[in-house]
Amino acid sequence: MSWLRFPFPALLLVLAVVLLPFGRMIEIPMGLLAIAGLLMVLRAKGLCGASHGNLLLALIAAFAVPMLISLPDAIALKKASLTTLGTLRYAMSCAALLCWFQCYSEEPLERDGLLRALGLAVALLLTLWCVDGLWQFATGSNVLGYGVGEGYINGLFGDDDNIKFGVALAFLLPVGLVYGLRHWPPVVVGGFLLLVLILIVLSGKRAAWISVSVELAALGIYYFFRGRLGLLKVVAVLAVGIAALTFAYQSSDWVRERSVVIVSALDEPSYTAVNKATGLRLPIWRTALAMGEAHWINGVGPRGFRYAYRDFAVEGDRWARPAGEAGGAKASHAHQLLLELWAETGVVGLMGYGIFLFLLGSAWQRGDAHARSRALPYGVALVGVLFPLNTHLAWYSSWHALLLWLFIGVFLLALSEKRSPENDQAIAELHS
Repeated sequence: MSWLRFPFPALLLVLAVVLLPFGRMIEIPMGLLAIAGLLMVLRAKGLCGASHGNLLLALIAAFAVPMLISLPDAIALKKASLTTLGTLRYAMSCAALLCWFQCYSEEPLERDGLLRALGLAVALLLTLWCVDGLWQFATGSNVLGYGVGEGYINGLFGDDDNIKFGVALAFLLPVGLVYGLRHWPPVVVGGFLLLVLILIVLSGKRAAWISVSVELAALGIYYFFRGRLGLLKVVAVLAVGIAALTFAYQSSDWVRERSVVIVSALDEPSYTAVNKATGLRLPIWRTALAMGEAHWINGVGPRGFRYAYRDFAVEGDRWARPAGEAGGAKASHAHQLLLELWAETGVVGLMGYGIFLFLLGSAWQRGDAHARSRALPYGVALVGVLFPLNTHLAWYSSWHALLLWLFIGVFLLALSEKRSPENDQAIAELHS
């Protein structure tokens, strides 16, 4: 398996990000990475002694065990079972990164080169996506002919109701931004941040707005404690954010209307105002609470929310309407991370989520200054993905899970160190 010495993870990771807007096509590079990970794990009879191999196993358990425990009571057993089984392929992609670094890369510089290549690729792709999104906003369609739907700017991500553009920009922004901070002049970094923030606002996704706010706050806290965040930089970032909001507010009637709705809800927080500000999500949240109360131990099963929804919805709930070919109700998930875990995997799922956060936080705490610096953009991206008080995508959906485990894999790779000298003989035997 000498071919594994080639830094193939860099190519597959970049390809995965490139294919992110194109539906299921991201499964191709991630699937190849998972297959390579499985081969390496089988050949090494374990996770190759990777410095974070046991941590990866614990993370997989925290994510997958609640899903397994929910299966006996799953409302849609086939869907829940396939979703649970699919988790393994994401985990194997993480194993591929750790095994490649520990057993097949010649030195840590190869890992650092991979991280730089990924950061550059993400920064360039975000720029291209945003330029295409601006073109769509200005002309009504993007370079592939996708139109603007109901005020949403979705760029290369399509023209259906599956709006992911803003969320993808928000989740990937820390990777591109940190790369820019380390390699670009300040004026270029400011222009990049302004461009991405404008498109995140124009995308109209509350989850993206919240995620990017949390991520920028996390970056600010990190640089503050490292002594690299002066008053001038804070003012500059605030100015960029205000400029992005001003541009979007002045240019988009839809953004202006939504902004007024949110401000009105904060000013007079009645049920009707808050419900409107949250995109009519309050009935969904009420139903999720009821669903969880009825199945409080292990929930209704992963991705079973839409199939159980009508049994717990109040009469006249617009989200209880049939969802057509997809089956079940129009409300496909709880649109709130903690409520989704409560409804689909119960108390067990909430405990697994808590353990998941603890494990990732512990890994960050144990890393030295250099390791944290390498892992910073991916750790901040995980903060955006895992932030519990968000309207959120479906936690167990394949698209969300792919992004989650991609970030986890690179995060653990960045924190990893090469084996100690006493393990050289084991590595030599593995390569023989």
